[in-house]
Amino acid sequence: MSGGGTVITIDGPAGSGKTTVARMLARRLGWGLLESGSLYRAFTWILLREAPRLLESPEETAVANFLRGILPDLRCELGEEGLRIYFRGRRLSEELRAPETEARVSEVAALGAVRRLVNEILRGLVRERDAVAEGRDMGSVVFPEARYKFYLTASPEVRARRRYLEWKAKGLEVSEKEVLEGIKARDHKDSSRREAPLSIPEGAVVIDTSELSPEEVLRRVLAYIE
Repeated sequence: MSGGGTVITIDGPAGSGKTTVARMLARRLGWGLLESGSLYRAFTWILLREAPRLLESPEETAVANFLRGILPDLRCELGEEGLRIYFRGRRLSEELRAPETEARVSEVAALGAVRRLVNEILRGLVRERDAVAEGRDMGSVVFPEARYKFYLTASPEVRARRRYLEWKAKGLEVSEKEVLEGIKARDHKDSSRREAPLSIPEGAVVIDTSELSPEEVLRRVLAYIE
């Protein structure tokens, strides 16, 4: 198994429910929850805050070198509720889901050198603990030998509605139309990027979550595993 620990992968596009289901599964199994998106968002937030000029016309070597330089200030802890990420002692939470972070994260995640850095960190985190790994290339690139792989999907409209309600509950001012446009734009970026494009991993079980509650999706995942 890549990374040394037992891993179950859950991949899918934004708003497919993979984070919610992965968290529920990790709790059920008592495993760690490994969210690749949290690291990409953390790196994006740090770049926006510390080196915004690098994002004006991102060059992967320069961006990756900057991120490697701040690693001593970054601490990641793997728990059942997900990655706890600290930057210079500050716990990063709401910053990772802010619209400005979401709007730029695909650009950062598309850089090959950045993806290789993130994958190094992810594999290191599961050496001592079994994990449910969720993201966009967990089963295809990061942990291709995982015993169980799942790919969650849903229509763009359903996924946009979920993300809109999530942001609205947090008091963020955004229209559902804007969220849908953002979802479609991110789908295109994620699926067409040169480095590790979003795709269904070989051997993955595909579940359309459009008409399913998270609990129903979890039951399907557990039934397959058991």
